[in-house]
Amino acid sequence: MNREPGQGKDPVKVGSFHSYTKVSKANEFDYIILYDTDMVQSWRHVNQPAFYTMDIDKKKIVSSKDQLEIPPLEYTARSQYKGPYNVTENGCLMPLKVKRHFRELVCNAIDYLTKNPKSDAIKIEHLSDSPAVKFTGKQRDGVDLDVDMAPMINVKLPFKHEFGWPKHRAQWPSQEKVQQIKDMGVNLVTSDPLYWTPSFAICEKELLVDIDEDGSCRRRSLRIMKSIRELIWCPGDEAENRYGLTSYHLKNILFFECERKPKDRHWEMELIDKRIISMCKQLLKHLSEKDLPQFFNRSMNLFESKYDQALDSAAKKNRQVFRLFSGIFIEKLQLFI
Repeated sequence: MNREPGQGKDPVKVGSFHSYTKVSKANEFDYIILYDTDMVQSWRHVNQPAFYTMDIDKKKIVSSKDQLEIPPLEYTARSQYKGPYNVTENGCLMPLKVKRHFRELVCNAIDYLTKNPKSDAIKIEHLSDSPAVKFTGKQRDGVDLDVDMAPMINVKLPFKHEFGWPKHRAQWPSQEKVQQIKDMGVNLVTSDPLYWTPSFAICEKELLVDIDEDGSCRRRSLRIMKSIRELIWCPGDEAENRYGLTSYHLKNILFFECERKPKDRHWEMELIDKRIISMCKQLLKHLSEKDLPQFFNRSMNLFESKYDQALDSAAKKNRQVFRLFSGIFIEKLQLFI
């Protein structure tokens, strides 16, 4: 298959499986497809006046005489794109159009590979508020493989002051790592049909890639937290828990704990119980307040779109887990490793 104009060389492997933090069966795989544009390393193309809106009845983007209202933490993106595909509206690159076009490309690629457009071996889901195009492949052994592929605009925007990262005088991550992440910058994904959403997925991957090179227990701690979530805090199907506590929330809890306890000696294996208890306490605090900042953008509340009832349920079960772990924590901990 021919590569799209502007498309990066190879998919970027992200998610739990590729960061070695997967705790259940290895049947979910996440990828990012980077697209280069004329908007590189500058916010000057972002949140310029935009004149389009959503036609709810036709479920399509249309031009408008009125300027689009731009909420906080949402962005529009001006572009000089003149390519063959209809992914712009009045000079703006459109998230919904980009995602629909990307889904069409995925469908065409699957048809090409399977040699059968009517094959039921691979099922592609309808678009949702996720930035990814999701599809499931059926294997001969009956195990389904779920794949998420998300188009990402590779703009490498600098971190804004209001993002609150890096935190002043923070000792974790190292200054070398901070500079590496700053060089990667902030990219944009298609979570909303009208507005671009900043993404830190590649930055998060960079934080995790060598997080335990000193033999620490940081990655293992995250795996334990995710195991507790699956077994106790949020048991059941992932689709049922999408509006409650997610594994992404726990990844951010880990990053904040690393920032609070930056020294390698804090993460020696014999101290893993203290780190888990500390993260459980921090998680309970955020659940009770219904407010969990994103590590790379402290102005964003990751719980904002979640259901209060689901968060309250996770908080209640968190208290139960904390009581369970007190005293004989190490013995109980073996259940989750």
